[in-house]
Amino acid sequence: MLAFAVDWQAEAASNSRIAAARLAGSLCAGIGGRASAIEDGPFKFAYRPVDGRALAWRPARLDDGRLIAFHGFLDNADEIARALNTALGDPARLYGLAVARWGDEADRKIVGEYCAIMADPRERAIRLSRSPLRGPPLHYAQHGGTIAAASVPRALFAAEIPRVFNEARAADSALFNFTDEEATWFVGINRVALGQIVELHPGRPRCARRYYRVTECPPVRLGSDAAYLERARELLDEGVRAALAGAKRPGATLSGGLDSPLVAVSALETLPPTQTLPTFTFHPEAEWDGITQSSGFGDERAFVTAFAALHPRLAPQFTANAGYEHDHLLAQMFHLIGGAPNGLPNMYVFHGIFSLARQAGCDLLLQSDWGNRTVSNSGRWGFAEYLRSGRWIQLWQALARNPHDSRSMLRKFLALSVAPMAPHPLHRALSRAINRKRFEMTDLITPLAPAYRRQSGADARARAARRDYDYWRPRSRRHALVLEIEGSDWETGEIYQGFEQLYGIAQRDPTAYRPFAEFCFGLPTDLFLRDGEQRWLARQLNAGVMPEAQRTGTRTGKWDADWHLRIGRRRETYLAELDRIEADPRLGAMLDTARLRAALTDFPAQTTFGTALYALQTALPRLLMTARFIDWAEGRNR
Repeated sequence: MLAFAVDWQAEAASNSRIAAARLAGSLCAGIGGRASAIEDGPFKFAYRPVDGRALAWRPARLDDGRLIAFHGFLDNADEIARALNTALGDPARLYGLAVARWGDEADRKIVGEYCAIMADPRERAIRLSRSPLRGPPLHYAQHGGTIAAASVPRALFAAEIPRVFNEARAADSALFNFTDEEATWFVGINRVALGQIVELHPGRPRCARRYYRVTECPPVRLGSDAAYLERARELLDEGVRAALAGAKRPGATLSGGLDSPLVAVSALETLPPTQTLPTFTFHPEAEWDGITQSSGFGDERAFVTAFAALHPRLAPQFTANAGYEHDHLLAQMFHLIGGAPNGLPNMYVFHGIFSLARQAGCDLLLQSDWGNRTVSNSGRWGFAEYLRSGRWIQLWQALARNPHDSRSMLRKFLALSVAPMAPHPLHRALSRAINRKRFEMTDLITPLAPAYRRQSGADARARAARRDYDYWRPRSRRHALVLEIEGSDWETGEIYQGFEQLYGIAQRDPTAYRPFAEFCFGLPTDLFLRDGEQRWLARQLNAGVMPEAQRTGTRTGKWDADWHLRIGRRRETYLAELDRIEADPRLGAMLDTARLRAALTDFPAQTTFGTALYALQTALPRLLMTARFIDWAEGRNR
């Protein structure tokens, strides 16, 4: 993690109000540890490694005097060093040399997950950058003569940046609207977006530019299915090797799906033949009633066990996250993240995962979150594409074999092929008519009160961004990339950085390795949706890798399957908390306490679906989180 500040108004570095030691201290949370504090002229730097161990660290310095702080991973360092005709070494120096040679093009040439700060004393310029697709967060602010940037907002507060809660961000997050990728949870603090460069100069407006857009990835066309499969394996293996570089004791998350097994097997092939790979899987508590939707399964242990039996060097471990609920360690996560991202309540399951990995002595956790966007994408834009291109047989098969969709062919055709191509207002009307819905999905899953949504402008912003939940149907490959990736990172970088701080373990996702991801983004549609079979590419890659029942199955694992158990045992506590929230004039007007109190009062006897599911599993945890975060951000105790 990085922290940086410069006070241009100080007549001398010694007169600055900002102390490097205070910046370093602000980074030490979670597992504790120590951060390095460095002062270089007017510049103050601090750095803390993921594991929190003490270290001697300094920013890299170029011959022209520029200073570079780099945090994260540089996956193609060998290639960059050869192109620059320089030796491998400090990734910060290598990054700085690349920028000195190529300018903004350097960030396109570099492959990795990183954020970087470059300070130029001659030009009094600060350059901030963040890798595309995935990378650690970087926040920044200008206040008076101070320019500050850091991995976490709390370090900016240590540089005397004012702390003012941003209510608009909380409202947008509660409506699943993350299209403002530069907004943060505090007024006056911005976020460097993925694939963005920001330049800051004293007394001048910031200059922000996107150097990378996923929609610009070129199409990929090879001569045969075998060539596509071979290249996909090569690039995924390359991504796994890059993720494992430097790790001594890696572990991996493992599910009953299609993505994480591919990553696990590739990791086994990369590791020494005598080394085992610990894997970690969450599952429901023993008291769960076992009820789940027909399209999914709540307990993935049977799939994981059968898969591991085919690969004896896997060492599977399981966690029920016993006793945890959706608000587990929320206050600590607020401090570690500096925000309350909408997906945070669902991520309680990762406390058990990271805790097991720490107990196993792991220094790296492999994940495969991006698999659904890359290798195992279902290709749902194909329903509209096959209609536009007149590929009638493929369209019929896609509609006829759409798993767990019991609607008539006409209704499926209208919903999946026609409606996505309609203008936004017509799309919403068609969606409601086709599916005979009496409600908007957004109304069920948001914790915001209807009047507040309108009066605050949150509804208008969501409509303008086309981010209401019911519109989440892609009409083309490009549209799918926009919906799934651009403006939709959900602050996952912040969430995972919170877990890294809390448990001292780095995490990587080889399915987001940029060459592999870009390969998948450019593939023809029928590599994902073919002859009615969704996730075709991932199923072909898994041939011989996993049991056939897992490879060909159409059910998906359901996170938080035992929500009824976890929420039910704290129902009275939550009802009392709703009473306190409603009694607060501000929070009571903002949050839909009446609807969620009714859902808790009429609590179902067993796991259920429909409106009760959306209210209790989705909206309720987010309402409680939002109220608690506002109290935390404004320093209020209840």
